[in-house]
Amino acid sequence: MSRTGRSAIRSVLTAKDLKSFVETYNIPEHFSPTLPGPDEPAECTPDRIVLYALAFSSCGVRYPLSPFKIALLRHFSVHFSQLHPLGLMRVVRFELSCAAVSGEPFVPLFCMFYKLISDGDWFTFAKRQNNVSKPCYTFMPTSTYPKEW
Repeated sequence: MSRTGRSAIRSVLTAKDLKSFVETYNIPEHFSPTLPGPDEPAECTPDRIVLYALAFSSCGVRYPLSPFKIALLRHFSVHFSQLHPLGLMRVVRFELSCAAVSGEPFVPLFCMFYKLISDGDWFTFAKRQNNVSKPCYTFMPTSTYPKEW
């Protein structure tokens, strides 16, 4: 991904690739998915949003966006297309981690672990540097045998 910003990104997808993307990720046809022209930057307009195929293929983003992702975007007042794919991966990983422990992801909890930062004209989520809480253990077992814990 270019660090020069979103405006330097040009689509390399073909019409066949777009059709396959729409089918694979169940993007509704009423959204009228289209590709930018070969010399057009991938930019949002009042009647168009930008979706990066990489966010779906590599970051685990799916349509429709989860209520948590929508709440997070609203909380930070950023558009889906402004988030760097690595930042999206952190959001998806957080959601999956919450699901793994039967928990519900919510924005204040996410904000305890991550902060929104600007990276050129991209935004991403970075780990908070300060520990928000003290560890809940004083000894970390190295053995896999419970009797040695």
